[in-house]
Amino acid sequence: MPARHANLLSGSADLDPARSTRRAERHGLFRSLERIYADLPDTVCENCARCCFESPGIFYVEYLHALDLIGRYAERRREDTARRAFGELLFSWVEPERTCIFLQSQRCTIYDRRPLACRLFGLVPAPERERAEAEARLAARQEARRLQQFGIDVPEAVVRRSLTSCDKVTDAAGRAVTVDGEGYAARVARLDAVLLPKQTVIEEFCFRSLPERLAAAAFGAEAVDGMRTQLLRRAQAGASAEELVRLVLRQTRLPRPFLAQRRRAHDG
Repeated sequence: MPARHANLLSGSADLDPARSTRRAERHGLFRSLERIYADLPDTVCENCARCCFESPGIFYVEYLHALDLIGRYAERRREDTARRAFGELLFSWVEPERTCIFLQSQRCTIYDRRPLACRLFGLVPAPERERAEAEARLAARQEARRLQQFGIDVPEAVVRRSLTSCDKVTDAAGRAVTVDGEGYAARVARLDAVLLPKQTVIEEFCFRSLPERLAAAAFGAEAVDGMRTQLLRRAQAGASAEELVRLVLRQTRLPRPFLAQRRRAHDG
């Protein structure tokens, strides 16, 4: 789960997303990102949305790409996205029913800008898929034990929901498709290297979800994990998670591209 990488929240969080976005546009990074996406094979699946159980880890350039779209939303939709983001970040460890913040009615609302992690889903060879899923569940169990030390009970359903791929993704003829996922990731990482120091690119890679990056930018790297732990304890003591999210948002200064009202509202 992206949340278990909270100790890595640093580096890019100190940058102004608005300035980074302008720099990415000057260097054509969003166009380069879209070309990388276009190189992936066309696939079909059962559209079960099981893979959308959480917001995926994204590269910094993908974060900026998503913020650019969110900044075009109407105000109410931006506020709803913020609520979803902080709700997942703060409470996904105790609420198994939470899903990716962009999943609504079994539909991805940012499908054209979905990140590499989503596009690679189902395209990695079975041995890599099984190894990654085992590692993800081990890490989830370790985080559950850590939270338990603070009096936070993590449901087994949360620990076991880690899913890194599936066997339902095929080409149009129904044949299994595999790609060099690491190669594609390296190509996107090179775009991040235009915006970030090399060491930051290595440390962050695509380990952070949009909610994590958003919270780090709003509160600072060191505050996120402690805040989450405190609010999880309050929620398990009976406080309303939705009320706690509203409280957090009232005290939060979100990145400018997230809140900026663009001339063109995008509600598609």
